[in-house]
Amino acid sequence: MVDTSSPDLNTLLVQRMAYLNQRQSVLAENVANTDTPGYKARDLAPISFGDALKQASIGMAVTDPHHIVPPSMAGVNIKTIKAESSETLPNGNNVDVEQQMMEVSKTAVDYQGITSIYKAIGELFNLALKGSKT
Repeated sequence: MVDTSSPDLNTLLVQRMAYLNQRQSVLAENVANTDTPGYKARDLAPISFGDALKQASIGMAVTDPHHIVPPSMAGVNIKTIKAESSETLPNGNNVDVEQQMMEVSKTAVDYQGITSIYKAIGELFNLALKGSKT
């Protein structure tokens, strides 16, 4: 019997990729507003265990591709928070470009790691379906 009460690995990977994609957008917005007076750097709230548990619980299901997916199921409704910053400039802006670029790089590396896992799982499924490569 298959346990359908928790998401499969592919679903978890896709949710993580959606989170990282949204984080990359927020970080890019911070860098784009480096010279905007009064702009405060933002980041995404880290996903807590409680949030992951809520996403894993069974709720509404999309049974038809024409259904509208609610934001709670889309995996892209992560709360933005004020990013930690060491200093605020006289114009009120607190974006540290070096810090933001380090976060962009870290997010890109995390995304590449997740996509590598996703690709490897796909290759394993193909191998299982086709049999031996010989």
